[in-house]
Amino acid sequence: MLKSNSVELTLVESTPAPAPSPTPAPAFDPHPLQTRPAYKRCMAAWQRTFNKAMEGTEGTEIDAVCAADEAGESYCKAMPLLSGYENIRDYIACAAHGMLIGAIRPYRCSHVLYAAQLALATFNCEPKSRKSA
Repeated sequence: MLKSNSVELTLVESTPAPAPSPTPAPAFDPHPLQTRPAYKRCMAAWQRTFNKAMEGTEGTEIDAVCAADEAGESYCKAMPLLSGYENIRDYIACAAHGMLIGAIRPYRCSHVLYAAQLALATFNCEPKSRKSA
């Protein structure tokens, strides 16, 4: 039979609970403001296509897989154009998120990231405009 240690129990029970903070901590936003519109557009396209594909089906697992595959195509089509630094950044954020949630199939991931890499390299190599004297 195990002996309980009353000293340990007393210490745990006598530890006061932390006082609540006077102001609530700000909620953590995992999506920076700059990527929010692009992210929302991609996710909305995915959800619309998924819902439409599921209409009229029995809702089986196979139906959901087929609908998700169609929705993944819509997700990719809604991604930002690869022009300008902000769009390239948003494209990369959407691509990474799409890969994590399975909207972008594994066979396509390397192509999507390579396109972003090329666009970013091209953007970085653009000639700087000269300032007039």
